[in-house]
Amino acid sequence: MRLRTTLILAFVALALLQVAVVLPFALDQLSALLSRQQDSRVNQQMDVVDETVKRLDRDVTRAIEDVGVVQEGRLLHEDVGDELTLARDLMHQRGLQVLTLFDAKGITLSSGHFAANLGELDPPLFAATKNKPGEPAVVMVKLPGAAGISTHPALVAARAIDVGDTKQWAVGGLLLDDEKAGALHRLTGARVEIVADNHTFGAAGDPPKDPTVRTYPLGPAQLRFSFSRADFFATQRQVLRSFLALMGTGLLLSLAIGVLLSRRFTRPVEALTDAARKIGEGQLDVKVSEQGSRELKQLVTTFNRMTNDLQQTTERLVASERVAAWQEVARRLAHEIKNPLTPIRMSLETLIAASAKKDARFEAMFAQSAVAVLEEVDRLKRIVDEFSQFARLPRPQLQRLDLSALAHQVLGLYAAHEIAGPGSPMLDYALDAPAALEVNADRDQLTQVLVNLIKNAEEAMIDAGRGGKITVRVFSRSPSALLEVEDQGPGIPDELLPRLFEPYVTGKAGGSGLGLAIAARIVQEHEGRLEAGKASSGSGARFTVTLPSV
Repeated sequence: MRLRTTLILAFVALALLQVAVVLPFALDQLSALLSRQQDSRVNQQMDVVDETVKRLDRDVTRAIEDVGVVQEGRLLHEDVGDELTLARDLMHQRGLQVLTLFDAKGITLSSGHFAANLGELDPPLFAATKNKPGEPAVVMVKLPGAAGISTHPALVAARAIDVGDTKQWAVGGLLLDDEKAGALHRLTGARVEIVADNHTFGAAGDPPKDPTVRTYPLGPAQLRFSFSRADFFATQRQVLRSFLALMGTGLLLSLAIGVLLSRRFTRPVEALTDAARKIGEGQLDVKVSEQGSRELKQLVTTFNRMTNDLQQTTERLVASERVAAWQEVARRLAHEIKNPLTPIRMSLETLIAASAKKDARFEAMFAQSAVAVLEEVDRLKRIVDEFSQFARLPRPQLQRLDLSALAHQVLGLYAAHEIAGPGSPMLDYALDAPAALEVNADRDQLTQVLVNLIKNAEEAMIDAGRGGKITVRVFSRSPSALLEVEDQGPGIPDELLPRLFEPYVTGKAGGSGLGLAIAARIVQEHEGRLEAGKASSGSGARFTVTLPSV
């Protein structure tokens, strides 16, 4: 990273550090303030709810008091009335939804909301008579319906009726239903639910997202209020946008100041850096003008002297490296040409032997071997052409390639034979491959790799004076395709294994060490890797080519 960029980033980082320290604290304080305001508004709404419930208590108490007065008047005039319609008429006249007249023992004398309960006990409703006068309570009352008898919460009050020796009770009030929930919703703006026994008996308003929930207990029931926090979140977002805008402005100012100051401080250093870059690119005649402070001038003088010495030394090195480069080209070319010559020779020897014996398979063997030999000759020509361009490896020409078919074709160039004439151990070849396994690869280069690995395996086993089998395997291990060459030779020395693919590293007498290095380079350019290790049998070496599968 350039010094100027580093200084600019330092200014920006300082500004960001200040924002990072202040912003979380400010946002926490803001959130706390907004939360307190939200709680204050909710508390005010709950005060309204409390006043509304108390007013409802007074209305119910007053209505039951009127019912008691009317019923006492009737009893004084011995006007008993119809038991089936008496409570219903009184209930409708006073705007009530629940009303039952009980005798002193709690037996229903008349019921406006449940006429079929005449002569029956109603303990939950009669329990309201135990409350103090003027103190309504919420009880679960029984209501008839199409699906049968159900219970519903109701706010009820009780009033004693005493006329002579006759004592009765009037118990009645209002159901806590959707109508009451709707009234509270209109007052508070919140989602209102009337809940009892884990069941909702009345609701109004849409459920808000991430609400503030408050409850108002009413005996066996409760009022549940869900207050929207949309205003809270909107205010929070608006303030956050303001903070971000302020932060952006601060960053821009820090960036501008950083650019101005860094330009002043780094201009002399950048001139020296630019000169060093040009020298690294090969422009050894670059000179830097001596400017700046005394220390910087001394640095520039030393730099120019070093550049002059480097130029003279480089000219001498170039001459010697040119000779070494051509020697390297010759060595690599000779090494790569040797690899395909062996299968070509073996194919020709096989054809000569078949021709001498007048083998009936000669024509088929000739056709197969001719194709393989021609391919090897063409590959040799391309290798020579590429090496003529300063010993550089050819770039892979990728195409869809069946790895199994390639291994079968290459192994077809090899036949079992004795390693050192009649009576010596046999060297055999085996292929273990699926029907097809495709990769994107350069056919010639991948053939070059496989031939090189087989040749190395042959040489290792022949040099060790032992026979055995060279096995080529092709298999898939998602997402890769693998090509293995395993021999039964002496294996790879442990001290040589880490550096095996470096140029000029070899365990063979007279070997150049370029074959495996070139093979590894080819595999790398195919976005794969070449690895070496011990054979699965414990004796011998195993080379594994891993390529991306199609």
